[in-house]
Amino acid sequence: MAKYSTEELLGHLRTTLDLEPGERVALCRCFQSKKFPFCDSTHKTLPDNRGPVVVTVLESKEAEKS
Repeated sequence: MAKYSTEELLGHLRTTLDLEPGERVALCRCFQSKKFPFCDSTHKTLPDNRGPVVVTVLESKEAEKS
């Protein structure tokens, strides 16, 4: 499961995600998700056409050689 933290840096909030190889997450772009920074499909109830950013962490080339 993705681990995340949010901190204030120079007056702005920054969210950092730690993902494992092979892990996939959907990140909210509508800023209305109750599970922010993760998508909970709230965007489907909004009048615009925004959807989530889907991020998949690939296996590294180094791991494949081992």
